Amino acid sequence: MNKGICDVDLIHVEDVNDCKQELETKDFSILLTQLKLIADEKRLKILKSLTIKEELCVCDLANILNATIANTSHHLQQLKKIGAVDSRKEGKLLYYRLKNRDLVDIIEFGMTLNKGVEIHA
Repeated sequence: MNKGICDVDLIHVEDVNDCKQELETKDFSILLTQLKLIADEKRLKILKSLTIKEELCVCDLANILNATIANTSHHLQQLKKIGAVDSRKEGKLLYYRLKNRDLVDIIEFGMTLNKGVEIHA
């Protein structure tokens, strides 16, 4: 038997059919979009920063990221598009805060999973 590979095509027909039937009823598109958009180091750092400080302006976030305000604004707009953050304007300043704590919980859960894990290419 090959390492990690079955020698047969299908044994548990009912199990396979149950899984396929259940998966057909699920729409993964929104979750996939959210995960793709947060799969960026700067966006993860923005979300984590907003768990440390409830609200931060774009210029402060840019400083935290060592990025330009334009680049930071782009990342914030992507996060806003998926409902992860919300903003408010105060004079000339634009402040951001978390809107969807669930996404941050997923990130923090992921961080606990990778403790001691080595990635091999």
